[in-house]
Amino acid sequence: MLSLTRTQLTNALSARTGLSLAVRTMLAGAAVATIIISTTVLYGVFYKLYVPQLLHSAPVYLQYSANTTALINFVPSSNYKFLSTSQAYSVSLDLDVPTSEANRDLGAFMVDLELRDRRGHVIHHSSRPSILPYESQLVRTLRTLVRCIPLALGLTDERTRLCVHLVDDVYDKHFSPVTSAWIALSKPLQVYNAQIIIRAQFSGLRYWMYYWRVPTALVFIVMAVVWQIVLTVVAWSVLEAYANRSNVAETNVGGSEPGTSAPQQRKASGSLLQPSFFAQPEHSDSDDDRVEQTVPDSTPFHPLRRRTSTRSVI
Repeated sequence: MLSLTRTQLTNALSARTGLSLAVRTMLAGAAVATIIISTTVLYGVFYKLYVPQLLHSAPVYLQYSANTTALINFVPSSNYKFLSTSQAYSVSLDLDVPTSEANRDLGAFMVDLELRDRRGHVIHHSSRPSILPYESQLVRTLRTLVRCIPLALGLTDERTRLCVHLVDDVYDKHFSPVTSAWIALSKPLQVYNAQIIIRAQFSGLRYWMYYWRVPTALVFIVMAVVWQIVLTVVAWSVLEAYANRSNVAETNVGGSEPGTSAPQQRKASGSLLQPSFFAQPEHSDSDDDRVEQTVPDSTPFHPLRRRTSTRSVI
């Protein structure tokens, strides 16, 4: 079975199997297509595992009591982890506020942020100031005159958007992942809606893979395909050389007489290589004549008949 399997492998890998050029081309095309498809799938899996989600956002519902605060839960359960420990993140608070006189009179205010783990421990703390953008009375009057028709029709309203950057380059901890956030405003700011945004700050390979997806994917896939083709060609050359070597060995063994067994062939080959002083002396016909041979008579015994013997003449 082993010799049969080796023979089949030799015949399959040998260059003299008689495969036509069209069959070889089809096999090469199928191999290249398989390599390209497998490389593309592997790159997609690597992208999914290596590049984390860019944005995580959650609505903020401010509670107007003694202090303007809000508690945000990012995950549905305490054991859930949604940030990558090897990625830097930035946290910001987007406020959609009306341009009212009350908000303008507040002036600057402070925004406090606490990122907490599932046990309520504070992991990161930050406090940043903010203020509504200043507009003079003349600018506000001209802006209102320009937008009077849309304002009267209800197509737009008088509001502005504030983006407060709270934390930069923050990393999540493996044993104490962030699951919630606590936000507090130092003054009772009037807010239409608020939203906290956690944004991944990509750098290095992740930056290229996310912001330049198609060029990076093409470069990686082409490099991987080239390397796999080179390795395949090298492996095929080694196997083909082994197959040719096996064919040559089988041809040399099969060149002896058909009726001669393998031990007799080894014995014959060994006798040819044996030195002359180990060779047995040859006997001539005269020496054989000197050997006395007694040939028994095949006739039955008879008392009146005398047995005869044949002697060789010396």
